[in-house]
Amino acid sequence: MNLATLLVRRRLSGKARSFFVISFAATLMIRLAYCAQAPVDSSDLYRHLGFTSHFWENPAAFYWLRPWQFPHEFWSQFWTGVGYIYPPLALLFFAIFGGLGVGLFWVKLALTLFDLGSSILIARATSWWAGLLVFSAPVTVWYTSHEGQYESMVTFLVVLAVLSARNGKWFWTGVSFMLALQTKQLALLIAPYFLYEIFLRRHLQSRKAVTSFFGGFLGALLPFIPFYVWRHELWLLPLQNQENILNPFYWPFFWKKGVLDHFEDISRLRLVWNEVVTTAPLIILGFFLTRGSFLRRFPQALPSMTFWIMIKSMAWVMNWYMILIPGLTLALWRHRRWMLVLLILYWLQCGQQVASYVGDDDLEEDVTVSRFQECIWCCDYRAVESTDWIKQESD
Repeated sequence: MNLATLLVRRRLSGKARSFFVISFAATLMIRLAYCAQAPVDSSDLYRHLGFTSHFWENPAAFYWLRPWQFPHEFWSQFWTGVGYIYPPLALLFFAIFGGLGVGLFWVKLALTLFDLGSSILIARATSWWAGLLVFSAPVTVWYTSHEGQYESMVTFLVVLAVLSARNGKWFWTGVSFMLALQTKQLALLIAPYFLYEIFLRRHLQSRKAVTSFFGGFLGALLPFIPFYVWRHELWLLPLQNQENILNPFYWPFFWKKGVLDHFEDISRLRLVWNEVVTTAPLIILGFFLTRGSFLRRFPQALPSMTFWIMIKSMAWVMNWYMILIPGLTLALWRHRRWMLVLLILYWLQCGQQVASYVGDDDLEEDVTVSRFQECIWCCDYRAVESTDWIKQESD
């Protein structure tokens, strides 16, 4: 089924249909061009692929490995003392590509298709404006298609879970939710919406819904149990990142000198912009709660509210965490205008290509970007490298 057919199903007028087809197609072309370019802002994609390419050698020991154990592989220079901290489904996703020697382009293409899938599902469930805002948002255009961050995969699974709950398909809600949790822990924030649908939605058999939900939830968990046997605290590993300090979205009233010292590579203009577009959603959600039944509106707004409070409070936050917003915002699908306003603010979130206009160019070294470019189409991530790159990096 092609994109044009999906658009027709919303019964758009001829001009509107043409506009959305052209807009989606143009955005997709831009994103495909980005997929063919080397990441310049982050080494995460290459590290994912290099690290996980060793998973098949000894799966039980993988979560105990450290990059310094592979000193002559190019990926091991990034975060040398930090093991693999991501959940099992993310690990398996990258391990397949890394083990096969698939180039960066194909991984970024797969992640871009997750974004496309999310935007189409959101468009069909709400409006095509919402879908277009999701697919064309600079933060995901850049960090998914150019940099290869994998949050789009999490968002897609959360969107599937929300829409399954909306349609009363509780078994598949449980499956999708568990898969999202095995991709990134922040997917947990959508849970209050499921409680709302089960216990506050009218004409719903709560016991049957709960039984079906947990049937799918536990069934999807079974394949991942060995990972937690091998490393019991696996799901908590990302917390070690909070020992670092970098958060360009921190609460504005904490802009004291001691805090700003940690943001020395981020311009004041960008900090102000970030504060506006990350504080505004909380204000809007606050107004939303006053416009109807608080008991019914609060569980729908809570996923987004919790996300923003966490993002603005954590010690270590990266720009690409914002890609999770559409899945959490979809909990408000009954209130499309409010949801659309929140997605407009999502579209305004800062991506690196925007940040570079105000002088925030915290980019990878030239030798690193050159290596990434060599691996666009295919790559042996486990290849033993010469020590030249080590010398260049130390210089």
